[in-house]
Amino acid sequence: MNKLERLIYKGENEKVDFKQTISDPYKIAKTISSFANTKGGKILVGVRDDKTIMGIDPEEEKYVLDTAADFYCSPPIRLSYEEFEDEEEEKTVLIVSIKESKQKPHQVRDENHQHLVYIRQRDKSIPASKQMITLMQKGSLPASPSAIHILKGAGFNEKKLLDFLQKHEKITEKQFMQIVNISKRRAHRLLTELTIKGAIRMHDHEKENYYTL
Repeated sequence: MNKLERLIYKGENEKVDFKQTISDPYKIAKTISSFANTKGGKILVGVRDDKTIMGIDPEEEKYVLDTAADFYCSPPIRLSYEEFEDEEEEKTVLIVSIKESKQKPHQVRDENHQHLVYIRQRDKSIPASKQMITLMQKGSLPASPSAIHILKGAGFNEKKLLDFLQKHEKITEKQFMQIVNISKRRAHRLLTELTIKGAIRMHDHEKENYYTL
């Protein structure tokens, strides 16, 4: 099994994203910046979400990717490329590598000329919370937060929280209160402590903030 086959076999995750083709520099800039703002990652261009290899013209894809990284991301993000040929299908897949950046946070300019910050959460690129952006600016955002390590030996409530987040994408403060049957004040304190330690991440939302691993 070669490098491309291994990446496809594992599927999309926090460090790998599949794209059949690249047509919108703004949309791919969100993915590029989310990798740079988190742990780095790879984009496989020419692969569908169902792992089917479709193949692409690598030079056309590189042009849009470079435009996204240079003009839609601020500061610009450096990309590296590898081309892989599927000998049986005679199709080319482009592997785009993005390293975790030392210039966090990278912003993305949208169609309305607003600048937004994205991070990678599982197999999605999502907006970063104000708290996470502040931590990035201070250089104190954990590069690789490990909830399992931080919660080792922790109490019942913290373990219930981790167990829930391993099965579900996110949790709100209200949900946490109900799951472990504690007060709003205590739930808020525990969630804040775990966010500061880097075990979980807080995300701003207009209706209610939520937390993820």
